[in-house]
Amino acid sequence: QCSYIPPCARDDQENSENVTYKQKYWKEKVGSQPFTCYFNQHLRPDDVMLKRTHDEAVLLHCFLWPLVTLLVGVLIVLLTICAKSLAVKAEALQKRKHA
Repeated sequence: QCSYIPPCARDDQENSENVTYKQKYWKEKVGSQPFTCYFNQHLRPDDVMLKRTHDEAVLLHCFLWPLVTLLVGVLIVLLTICAKSLAVKAEALQKRKHA
């Protein structure tokens, strides 16, 4: 069985109204009908969600952008090292020509 706890507000009256509204909704709309909910049976089987808060696209963005940032940073470092190496080689080549 699944249950829902609405988010708490600072005002007790507002909390009470939210709970009353949800109780009325569940009794009238859902009643004893089965409905889909999401839970993790291995980690915390007692904690359930009515709706998923994050889908695969959100997870993709959470991992994609830090990875892209890391790769761009590594690329900048590698290009800097290559540029320095080429500058040293060019300087050595010029010294040989003038000597």
